[in-house]
Amino acid sequence: MSRNLMAVSIGSILASLFLSLVSATATSPQQLATATLSGRVADQTGAIISGAQIQITNRATGARRETATNADGLFTVTNLAPGLYEISIVAPGFAEKNYRDIQLRVGQTLTLEIALDVPRLQEEVVADLSEPAQLVNTTGSVIDGVISSAAIENLPLNGRNFLELALLAPGNAPAPNFDPTKTNTVEISSAGQLGRGGNVTVDGADNNDDVVGGPLQNISQEAVQEFQIATSRFSAELGRSGSSIINIVTKSGTNEIHGAGSFFWRDDKLQGLPATFDRSSGQKPPFDREQYAVALGGPFVRNCAWWFGSVEYRDQNGAVLVGTRDVTRRTIVRSFAPAPLNDLLVTERNDWHPSDRDQLSFRYSYQRASDVAASTLIRAIGSASQRQKSRNIYHSLVTNWTHIISPTAVNNLTFSESNFFNRIQPLQIAPQLTFPSLQDGASFRVPQQTTQNRLQFANSVSWTRGTHALHFGGEIQRVDAGFDLGVFRQGRIELIEDFPAFDRNSDGRVDDDDLLFAITLRSATPDRDLAIPDADNTYLAFFIQDDWQINRRLTLNLGLRYELDTDVKNVSRFNQLNPLILPFVKGPRRRDTNNWGPRFGFNWSTSSGRTSVHGGYGIYYDRVTLELQSLERGLDGRSLVIEVRAGNLFYLDPITGRFPPFAPTLSNPFTGFILPGAGAGGINIIDSGLQNPMVQQMNLGLQHQIGDILVRADYLHALGTHFIIGREIGTVFNPVVGGPDRVVNLESSVKTKYDGLLLSVERRSRRNQFRASYTLSKAFNYANDDQIPFSIGPIDPNNLRLEYGPTPNDQRHRFTFAGTFELPRHVRLSSIWTLASGVPMDILMPDGLTRIPVLQRNAGGRLFHTGAELNAFIRQINASGGINGQLLPLVSDGARFNDSFNSLDLRLSKSFKLSDRASLEPMVEVFNLFNVTNVLGVSNVNYSGFANVLSRDNNDPASPGYLRSSSFGRPVTTAGGVFGSGGPRAFQLAVRFAF
Repeated sequence: MSRNLMAVSIGSILASLFLSLVSATATSPQQLATATLSGRVADQTGAIISGAQIQITNRATGARRETATNADGLFTVTNLAPGLYEISIVAPGFAEKNYRDIQLRVGQTLTLEIALDVPRLQEEVVADLSEPAQLVNTTGSVIDGVISSAAIENLPLNGRNFLELALLAPGNAPAPNFDPTKTNTVEISSAGQLGRGGNVTVDGADNNDDVVGGPLQNISQEAVQEFQIATSRFSAELGRSGSSIINIVTKSGTNEIHGAGSFFWRDDKLQGLPATFDRSSGQKPPFDREQYAVALGGPFVRNCAWWFGSVEYRDQNGAVLVGTRDVTRRTIVRSFAPAPLNDLLVTERNDWHPSDRDQLSFRYSYQRASDVAASTLIRAIGSASQRQKSRNIYHSLVTNWTHIISPTAVNNLTFSESNFFNRIQPLQIAPQLTFPSLQDGASFRVPQQTTQNRLQFANSVSWTRGTHALHFGGEIQRVDAGFDLGVFRQGRIELIEDFPAFDRNSDGRVDDDDLLFAITLRSATPDRDLAIPDADNTYLAFFIQDDWQINRRLTLNLGLRYELDTDVKNVSRFNQLNPLILPFVKGPRRRDTNNWGPRFGFNWSTSSGRTSVHGGYGIYYDRVTLELQSLERGLDGRSLVIEVRAGNLFYLDPITGRFPPFAPTLSNPFTGFILPGAGAGGINIIDSGLQNPMVQQMNLGLQHQIGDILVRADYLHALGTHFIIGREIGTVFNPVVGGPDRVVNLESSVKTKYDGLLLSVERRSRRNQFRASYTLSKAFNYANDDQIPFSIGPIDPNNLRLEYGPTPNDQRHRFTFAGTFELPRHVRLSSIWTLASGVPMDILMPDGLTRIPVLQRNAGGRLFHTGAELNAFIRQINASGGINGQLLPLVSDGARFNDSFNSLDLRLSKSFKLSDRASLEPMVEVFNLFNVTNVLGVSNVNYSGFANVLSRDNNDPASPGYLRSSSFGRPVTTAGGVFGSGGPRAFQLAVRFAF
């Protein structure tokens, strides 16, 4: 450990201990990785009983906690491990009362109203509440849901990634891919954000990618006990997110040896074909997947120490849908290319209670994944050569120490360390060929390598005092990241046609050397990577939360959180800026130090506890990813110099449409003259006033219980400010490129907006459980990426309002249903059904470089719903002279912009009892039972899955095809690719042994 890093670590410990000693803290309804039990004890007349002794016993481990009711008859027990509990209440003069099988869930507070009886002959009253009578949240104002262990174990999951179950909560949807490192990662879009933000924690430890955003390490489904997704309005204990928190808790050992082993198998014989696949090729994608999972746990010492471990391995021979240019037929033929994947997940956890006052847990997790997948695309489909080979290695270590100071005060200390290594290589060495309808060649973004190391210390104290449940604490994280970027090594060629129109170079034949391209981009030093070994940051935060029970029916949730990132703005290297851009610097660069997040909420419930009304307001701050540093330090006019050269379009004779023999061609593309300042990034500078994105969240909701069914309704409004965009603010002469260079300001000057009606119905019972959710929403922002202002900039940098439009994954309607039903003869039926409306689509100019400038972003499917409506608009443009004198082609009247989504997944299983404790459960799963075609894309540039470039049928102005775009609005890709969720129908066979 370096001296500086050691100083940070020691300082964080001292700061945490100081925070714990000088303040009184509180119970939060969303405690990390734990649950809370609270209640009120009274007699049959309603008179409170003070001094009643409460004993809570974990049924699996025998671990006990004790407390007593205060003068108001209230009690609260915090930092309880989620699971089943027995509760005993004893008071002088009353019969002992016991509750059996009380279920406590992660991040939740369960409140009990307990009435004690006068004893008759030393009577003991037993209340069997295996599912608590009260399901309504009567104390909190958060919008959240808990995915239980039963749901994780029983629901059908295509690929067995438990994070997909977060999509069952209203307000959440899949996010498009935003980075090459996330090709096989589940990204969650919450409350209209695009997946880079959000905060995923595992056992209280940060599990996020600070470099590019999104979650980091995956955990085996066998190791996950349950998780909470707080979509919005969470308490002050939680931060680093302007959207959602996913709070995961892993399994632990118990007093009994228990374990499970599973095997899942898929094969191409059980698999349908994507609807957009060209069946005339006669090709069938090879596919098989085997997934093995083993979990085992038990006691070191009963009632004192326990162990648990799991191993999961996925061996997959898959394929991706790719496109190939068929020059003869002048079409893009869709076929398959191999995409193997190997993924190993290991988790080991130990728990130890050395005394009645102390609880310690230790968890180590490891993941090793290697795969071949499609690179990040800016077109609807890529070629086989656009695939990339990735290798990812993750390590994480988490230690938690819970110390019971008194029956009403608990301290929790968390330490974690994690390491992440990622390397991506292209499958072939070639420049990227960006055709209007296809991304060919090798991606200009690779090779690249990323590392991230994190140290985290967090400390908090819970203290119940009267009607106040106080909670406060702080945390510090040190993240050391590094980049090794071989970007633009082979270059990038921006073509403006898919196929040659005629013999433009006068060599007597029509071939790819007659293709028109606008520009080429290539590193001036292709033999040298851009190395940034020290993209580092320290994050500090502290909070205080008070859940104040005014009376039995009204609770106020009052919180305040402060957050600080020390170096995401590259403050420590401000003096290393290129002197050329100093005239554009707006004063000295300082840290963003005003990130105060007040949070206020209320919950009013009826006296029966069967109905509650809740709401509130809060300010939340998102992280700034460290990739922003790489833009300023890499695109500084010196480190990564991109030569932008003229394509043969600049040499074109406007009368004949031909170019001279010395003009660049596809065989020799990088020979055009240099266009200074026309590069992909120019010189990037982080604005001195850049701030962490801030989101104001407001909600108002209702919960009502009918029997064992809970009905929820919430209105959510989220207004984001200070989101990041890149805006050109001028030019400067750069001697390195020999001419003027653009200066792009990376500034936090745009907004996001989300409004949603979130409805859900949930039933919890022993035999049958289901959850149905519906979201009616709309989401708007100013860019198709909410953090990284890379590549295409605003149409008019002086009028950012032109960029305002729907987000690329804006789904106005989304419905999900998930349920597990116990049938006769030990047969179980589980299902997930998802319905969603279509997402919008950008309408791009014939060269594919920008959208039609007079249109809002993602106008397809929002301003225009049919090709005929778009044609009417294009005719108006052409009648007024076109765009910069260029007439636009018309599309087919039947062209489409998006597609609805409809997929029903089922699992049918039967359990065979082998002994009192052992069972064998064979099962069959089917994904997309009705084989519905769901057209959807992958990338945030074109998430609709339809061709969105007004690509001309022929680039010869004399040809009728010049004003016709037959390919626009045709389906290109389907949801889930070839084998993923929402893709073609597929069957999977499995067997599970448990004891």
